[in-house]
Amino acid sequence: MRCPEQGMGMRVIGSIVPVLRSKLDLIVNNNFFLWNIFGNIGPLFIALFCVPYLYRSGSSEYVGYLTIIWAAIGYTGLFDFGLSRALLYYAALSKSDHGISLYRSIRKASAFSILVAMAIAALVLPFRDEIMARFAVANADQVGALTVVVVSLPVYLISNLVRASLEGLEKFKEANIFKFLSYSSLFLCPSLLILAGDASLLNVCIFYALVRLAACGYAVAMLLPHIRESAAQAATKIPVSMKRIIAFGGWATVSSTISPLMVYGDRFVLAYYTGASSIAIYAILQEFIGKTILFSSSYVAAIQPRMSYLSEAQSVALYRAEKRNVVQFSMIIYLGCLLVAPFFVAVWLGVSVGEVALLSAIMSIGFLFNSIAQAPYAYLLARGQPRRVAYAHVTEAALYFPLLIFATVHYGVAGAAAAGMLRMIFDYGILSWTARRPIA
Repeated sequence: MRCPEQGMGMRVIGSIVPVLRSKLDLIVNNNFFLWNIFGNIGPLFIALFCVPYLYRSGSSEYVGYLTIIWAAIGYTGLFDFGLSRALLYYAALSKSDHGISLYRSIRKASAFSILVAMAIAALVLPFRDEIMARFAVANADQVGALTVVVVSLPVYLISNLVRASLEGLEKFKEANIFKFLSYSSLFLCPSLLILAGDASLLNVCIFYALVRLAACGYAVAMLLPHIRESAAQAATKIPVSMKRIIAFGGWATVSSTISPLMVYGDRFVLAYYTGASSIAIYAILQEFIGKTILFSSSYVAAIQPRMSYLSEAQSVALYRAEKRNVVQFSMIIYLGCLLVAPFFVAVWLGVSVGEVALLSAIMSIGFLFNSIAQAPYAYLLARGQPRRVAYAHVTEAALYFPLLIFATVHYGVAGAAAAGMLRMIFDYGILSWTARRPIA
């Protein structure tokens, strides 16, 4: 005879299994989402093998400056002033508005990016020695690496524009092959060079630029057939004005500048008020749990173009349906994080479960809301509302940083984690409220 508790447990399991099966079917049948997973998470598997090899084989100085180069390349997107996000929006819009000349819009944005890159080079290169001296860099190899990154900036900027245009046209296979090649090279190039006995950062940066150029060439070849115009078509189409592209991109840049500061600012505040030694476990847990955001961001990125070119009513209906899906699989993912992360990190770092359990629970709750917030965030950008997102993030930052400092000073690491959790809950709330407001 079964006890009542056993029967209740079986009923709970029986109710969960169909939900898990339906979500798995949703993922397996969504090719766009699977390609986004390939482009975003595939390089991380390569990093799992390459990073330990680099750490063991390269000097601490080499690895340290290599991570700085990774960060510099990763944030080259800031220098396009949001043009890649703008082109993604207008590329998607061109699928319903056939009067938009995406080809000429991309040409204008690329010319602007080249001018920006030339201006940065003109500001940085004449003073590179002084800049590197401020960071206590006297190594000619490191100075040469910086020079190559700056000189190759046009390649990085234009490749971002082309990749965003492919995503806007829902060419996710081509866009994510580009991303996989580009991001995997960050780990493969230095690993292969060290394997060949070459520990030069200058050569690493040269190979980075060459791989990105080749990946950009592939992306352009995939994009051109979809945007090429005949003389007759060109006469009936107009490019989006640079004023509109820069206006969209400018507001998107506000968000893309503030968001990383809020995401990583807690580590600097912790290091300042409690010492750098206190952030090790905190940062590792944050990275481990935070990387799961790639699942929800990959999912909503697959539907963002459709929310741009559909009618307002259809877009709202799609947003509401897909938001429910994001909520459901986010709850499954972060319940798993809540249960697994403390034990995984404890075994990995050789610490007790008690040392990481509280932080893991707080961060799992916070990232649950951050994951769900990807849906209203994508919807607002898809409907051409980057200004609303920027206002939300400015408000969020103004409230968050004083709270973070207060919580860190009085409650240490746990306080910083709790402040981050409240920020992510607020982020979800304000973006969801903003998404519900009528769009003129």
